[in-house]
Amino acid sequence: MADAKLKTKDRVLQDLLEHVGSYVSGDQLAQDLDISRESVWKAVKSLQKDGHVITSKKKTGYAYMRSNHIDQRVVTHYLNGLSHGKQAFDKIEIVENTASTQTDAKDYLAKHPAENPTLFSSRTMGAGYGRRGRAFFAPKDHGLYISLSLPIKEKNQVVASLLTTSAAVVIAQVIEQNFPKVSVDLKWVNDLIINRHKVGGIITEAVFDMETQQYTALVIGFFVNILPADYPDEISQKAGSVLTTKEAWVDWNLLLAQFTLALIKMGDDYLDGRYLEDYRKRSLLIGKSVSVQVGQDVIAGEVQGVSDQAGLEIKQDDGSVKTLYAGEVTKVKLLENLNL
Repeated sequence: MADAKLKTKDRVLQDLLEHVGSYVSGDQLAQDLDISRESVWKAVKSLQKDGHVITSKKKTGYAYMRSNHIDQRVVTHYLNGLSHGKQAFDKIEIVENTASTQTDAKDYLAKHPAENPTLFSSRTMGAGYGRRGRAFFAPKDHGLYISLSLPIKEKNQVVASLLTTSAAVVIAQVIEQNFPKVSVDLKWVNDLIINRHKVGGIITEAVFDMETQQYTALVIGFFVNILPADYPDEISQKAGSVLTTKEAWVDWNLLLAQFTLALIKMGDDYLDGRYLEDYRKRSLLIGKSVSVQVGQDVIAGEVQGVSDQAGLEIKQDDGSVKTLYAGEVTKVKLLENLNL
């Protein structure tokens, strides 16, 4: 029987989530939860008002289909189900609005030891930031805005460039698994590209303990634009979305759970370079002439490939090959339509 301490609608939701996509009769729900049929009906109406898509059929019952937005109870259910109850979290926090999920994650880690992953996500953000501190547009319920922390096991090596590129591959794979008609390209080092428009980006940061002089956790922050939005003028030519219609069917909570578990797995095995082959296949830059801003300098040349540590290998005009592990590609010749 569901936890009697929960609100009635939460108990009904919990029961329906055990049968996603399948109908459960009102009588069965009432019996399971020891409440009246009328209470079940009122709870379902309240859940529907909250944005949960629950269908009903006369003499058949109710079926939970999805939610119109991320919901902590539903995400937690999917995380538990997909991991068969084996993945523990120190904290899962899904909110309607926050300044920055990345800041929330780091603030939490500053006060709590990192024993298991933490997950922070919000329906929108007011002060989100990316690489080089850039702000980005986070329209409510149009994308996923996520910060996932992964504890660093003692003495484990951290390779930032390899971590970021591996995370990009995993996110691209999850997108394509959920939306088979979509193909995701990657622009070194952290941009997700669909139809020559940026649909997502990644930032990776580390938490350092001054007392132990060790890194204790990684924080992977990323966003993915799922549904199209009215982007601000300064990014309207660059930004895009995974889907092209706002009316598209999206299972937000299942998608969030899949991203999370795939990235946790990636965090355990990325150091052996197993994601590099896929990254290279998805790269928009190999064989292209580029300009890369590195601090105050600009490095120009033809991209020869991506190194085993995920550095960008550039053949310069003098014939020498330089491998970059930081920087921003500011120009790609022959891809003038790639407004990134």
